[in-house]
Amino acid sequence: MAEMKNNELFNLLLADIAMAAAIPAAGSAFVAPENYQPGTIRDSWLAANGDDVLRRRVLAWANAGMASLQGVDGEQLTRAAEKYGVPIDGALGEKISQFFTDKREAVLRYRS
Repeated sequence: MAEMKNNELFNLLLADIAMAAAIPAAGSAFVAPENYQPGTIRDSWLAANGDDVLRRRVLAWANAGMASLQGVDGEQLTRAAEKYGVPIDGALGEKISQFFTDKREAVLRYRS
């Protein structure tokens, strides 16, 4: 597998955290994979669940959660990742947080 760019990696990690939070909120369950790869929580849960209504509900909540996660600081992000079994350490949490901050600021500068 080719090495992922930061944009892809960070989005997959946040998507997994958001899915891991949304799944139990919708009354479903998932098992965190032993050999975690970015995107596996989302992909494996979607593959295992055919209930379209449940899938739409979880995806809607996860999309909202992901948007929210893009605005938190590194420490908060690291805590959320730890809670849901996504391996993000403090340094990576800060790097992800800074990435999305820089992205927001670039858009704001462009629109000014």
